Amino acid sequence: MSKRMLPALALILAWAPTAGASGFQLREQSASGQGNAFAGASAGAQDISSMYWNPAAMALFNGTQMSLGASYIKATMDLSGAKGTRAPGFQPSQQPISGAPDLPNAVNQPVVPALYLSRALSDQWFLGLSVNVPFGLKTEYPGSFVGRYYALTTDLKTYDVSPALAWKDDQWTLGVAFVARKAEATITNAVDFGAIGSSMAVPGLTPGGADGGATLTGDTWCYGYKLGATWSATPALRLGAAYQASTTVDIKGHVGYQGVPAAFGGSIVDGAAEAKIKLPATASAGFTCEVSPRFSVQGEMAWTQWSSFKELRVTFASGQPDDVTQENWKDTMFYSLGAIWKINPQWALKGGLAYDRSPTDNRDRTPRIPDSDRTWVAVGLGWSVTPQATVDFGFTQIFAPDVKVDLQSGTSPSDPNYYRGNLTGTYKVGITIFALAAHYQF
Repeated sequence: MSKRMLPALALILAWAPTAGASGFQLREQSASGQGNAFAGASAGAQDISSMYWNPAAMALFNGTQMSLGASYIKATMDLSGAKGTRAPGFQPSQQPISGAPDLPNAVNQPVVPALYLSRALSDQWFLGLSVNVPFGLKTEYPGSFVGRYYALTTDLKTYDVSPALAWKDDQWTLGVAFVARKAEATITNAVDFGAIGSSMAVPGLTPGGADGGATLTGDTWCYGYKLGATWSATPALRLGAAYQASTTVDIKGHVGYQGVPAAFGGSIVDGAAEAKIKLPATASAGFTCEVSPRFSVQGEMAWTQWSSFKELRVTFASGQPDDVTQENWKDTMFYSLGAIWKINPQWALKGGLAYDRSPTDNRDRTPRIPDSDRTWVAVGLGWSVTPQATVDFGFTQIFAPDVKVDLQSGTSPSDPNYYRGNLTGTYKVGITIFALAAHYQF
């Protein structure tokens, strides 16, 4: 019986993309890069924060460098026209699930910090360190949400610590970074104990009449690496490329239940669970070209192998059968073009456009991550306070088309969403980003 209630446990891994992807990856790792939509990031277009994408980029900057910044992401995710109905097996057919059809913004995105350090060990060798929050999202719905059996709270955080080593000669830089990533997750959803009991002919239980809850917490460490290179083809043109290897995440979690009716007689109990997934590899390439001493253009593209995200498989310490959720995510591409105009020795004006594809579609989109394709419009301003110190400000408005959720319950208790019901609705998604950073050369 508990297996039918625990498909939500697999959602602990639904947030686990790798660098360079859509979904809810936090690309916002650099205020200077934010200003031109991260165009040329793989080519080290601006400062050492490019080492987040390409560890070889830090060798383009001499001496000892430090960059400290943060990005504030104001995301909106408004749901309208939502409708929930129970699976056809419950009578009367298409019985509605209670809940308001419209729901204001459920997203709560914190400030995203980033720290970068690099030091020239010699004319050719460089040592660096970056600390980032590459993924993170918090969505919260009220307990009366019509889609409560799919999602209530999703609180996801990751922390990366990446030491890096780079080498350079007159034209080339090469770099490698080790990635240590800590991931934490808390996920909750309502459980329709009434529907489960009704399907088992438990006296006194009816669909929607005995809602309870499930809470899943989990954390893990995982490890990976990045490789990168840049090539100065001419004094005015530099190209860069980087790769991040796939990693295997092993989430160890605990599931706890609230409001379990006494009629279940202790058959639904708290316990440990574990899930593994292979995260996709990513690759990026970019360029920066100096058109004149005061004006330059940049470009960037990044690919994520989301097609490797085939399934979520959860195993339980209790010995119950594995819970398997099939995924249908697709490979994605990110494209951006930007420009930097040095108004004078102190001030630089930046701008950029970008397009970011979503890995999911209406059939697979869930209330936890109602992602959509995104178009970026970015502007930025750089201020050289002294020859050693600069400050960067970046602003981005991201436009996204309305997207639909169309989740189907199936017709049999063996279907993962049978007790969650059908859920349809339309999300209006918008994102505004403000970023600020300071850079200092010792």
